[in-house]
Amino acid sequence: MSKFDTNNEQMIFPVTIIRGGTSRGLFFVADEIPEMGHGQEQFLAAVMGKPDPLEVDGLGGGQFWNSKVAIVGRSQRRDADIDYTFVQVEPLTDTLDYNANCGNVSAGVPLFALDRGLITLPDGQHELRIWNTNTQKLLYAEVMIKNNSAVVAGDYVISGIPGSGSKIFMDFRDTVGPATGKMFPTGRVKDRVIMEDGTEVFVTICDVSNIVAYVHAGAVGCSGRETLYELNARHELFDRCAEIRGKAAMLAGLVDCWQDAREWFLPPVCMVTGAETYTASDGTVVERAQCSLIGKLVVVRGMHPTFMGTGSCCFAAAAAVPGTIPNDLMPKRDIRSSFVFGHPGGVMPMEVGVVLNDQCNRISFKRLGFGRTARKIAECSVYVRPDIMENLKVSVVLPNSKIGLPGQAACS
Repeated sequence: MSKFDTNNEQMIFPVTIIRGGTSRGLFFVADEIPEMGHGQEQFLAAVMGKPDPLEVDGLGGGQFWNSKVAIVGRSQRRDADIDYTFVQVEPLTDTLDYNANCGNVSAGVPLFALDRGLITLPDGQHELRIWNTNTQKLLYAEVMIKNNSAVVAGDYVISGIPGSGSKIFMDFRDTVGPATGKMFPTGRVKDRVIMEDGTEVFVTICDVSNIVAYVHAGAVGCSGRETLYELNARHELFDRCAEIRGKAAMLAGLVDCWQDAREWFLPPVCMVTGAETYTASDGTVVERAQCSLIGKLVVVRGMHPTFMGTGSCCFAAAAAVPGTIPNDLMPKRDIRSSFVFGHPGGVMPMEVGVVLNDQCNRISFKRLGFGRTARKIAECSVYVRPDIMENLKVSVVLPNSKIGLPGQAACS
């Protein structure tokens, strides 16, 4: 599985670094690294540079959007071409999360699978079927292929990434209920949360591609016009969103005690405002007419610099359903085939084909996704010290498990 360096001090593993969408990840072939439950978790933590939260002694970036892993292999399923497992290595903790997917990293999977010979296809546009083991859902990637490689150059532009590239359309039409089995885990499109200070907050908890809790920006003391710098300095915002996250997680059945999910990633809280003119992080002015809504994600103790890919699908899905908080804030509440929303990095165009139903948990999608670009940055070897790997203590959140961390507060 691995070889050692000259002095037999470090193990050597092949790794590819790929930028997918607005995230960067480490890509491994499944049978070239330790198996899950047999050292994989410690291996990935060591590769990232744990236990240092800055991850200087590894390939991690010290931020959650570039502390990600994709493990890819040939699929044994008849309905899939590739199997793919996503792992979020939390920079600030010793936790490896197998309990969700990343839409941005997913866009890098076709590049890697083709480059490593896991799949062979003729030139032209193809739809690859990707089985995501985390969510037990099928993803579809529409990719232009030449010489059995994904085309990189093109004129497609995504907010948050300079330049342009070849469009990869990621379709998440079959990803309803990855965390809870339902699009709306409570059976309602809007729920009331009573905060510890006695105030109430209305929240839409939607589980499509990834579970997200949507609130009006005003409910957490924001106008929606604040810059990321201003928001990241507001500790009271993160305290309030941590409580909302915990109570939304408990409503969704992800934890037994809301306190257990306060400092966890899922569900992130999305502050929603109606469309208005604002300035993106790169100085670009986004006009009111360019989008239908604005969403800003609160992830643990900071703001997401752009927007999660899976979260984008969830946002579009929630916005398409009457009665949700995103839908209530839209000037025209009927999404026909496209939905464009603003985020701190710019705008995100989505393609949506929703099949509405009077029962919120019988809603389905004919098409639900977004365009991404992806690029291979490096193909190399990573060196791992066995003594470091063996002594690392990690917490692991398994797929389809409760997300509370051991040792956190009991219910009150």
